[in-house]
Amino acid sequence: MPAYNLYMGCSVPANYPNYEASMLKVALALGMELEYMENVACCGSPNLRAIDYLGWLTVNARTLAIAEENGHDIVTPCNGCFASLKDTLHHLKHDESDMKKVNSELKKLGLTFKGTIKVRHFIEALYTDIGVEEIRKKVTNPLDGIGISIHYGCHLMRPADVTGFRPEILDELVSLTGATVIEYPIWKQCCGATVLPVNEPLAIRLARDKIKSMKEAGAAFAAVVCPACGNQLDLQQLGLKDSYGEVYDLPVLLYPQILALAMGMDESEIGLEMNRVPADTILDHLTS
Repeated sequence: MPAYNLYMGCSVPANYPNYEASMLKVALALGMELEYMENVACCGSPNLRAIDYLGWLTVNARTLAIAEENGHDIVTPCNGCFASLKDTLHHLKHDESDMKKVNSELKKLGLTFKGTIKVRHFIEALYTDIGVEEIRKKVTNPLDGIGISIHYGCHLMRPADVTGFRPEILDELVSLTGATVIEYPIWKQCCGATVLPVNEPLAIRLARDKIKSMKEAGAAFAAVVCPACGNQLDLQQLGLKDSYGEVYDLPVLLYPQILALAMGMDESEIGLEMNRVPADTILDHLTS
């Protein structure tokens, strides 16, 4: 049974128990041991990074150093946390000067960053450590080919040489549930979540463009793996009627919710009722 340091970040436990519940259910069924990290801080993405780069590096290096002490790689369900930890790991392993500065601060806490562990998104761990074929064996209630468009999220994919994430990973993981992945023109575009605090009209337009593109391509549902992206694409639909006079009714599901349903789990176990745009219509597309 593979074991991991589970770094939840702030957003998932505070706002998205449906993400946490579905992830834990799926992990348990697939034999993944997720050990909650204790005494760790917020990753600071993107705000701390913008105002105090060295402080941001130090906060994330502390989390990495804590994980190094028990020898397990870090897994996180949050794109922002993934990007912060992965970028910190990459930067410090390539910048000796900053690594010395960070370790000087960590020494006061009895910690040392060495750069000996990996950071992975939960879906990466599913794909690389469990594998598509093993997951497929657990799919007992597949979807009937219903069209699902994927929003991967900026922080999962950029910069590519740091994150190392291939979008094909999520394509395969969605497909093995029995769904059909629906491609759409602006799949790389930001959802606008991080723009929201500084330019709300622009953030709403970005979300609207994304949802509209998915819907016009033929998607019946959207899949996400980031709490901020999920919130943005789900929540903003409620206001699009006022802003644009448009109604899309595109349910936005977290990938572990989709996989859990395809594995035969009950909707009550994965918080399906918490989705703002009603998502229970996904149940009509389960084949058994």
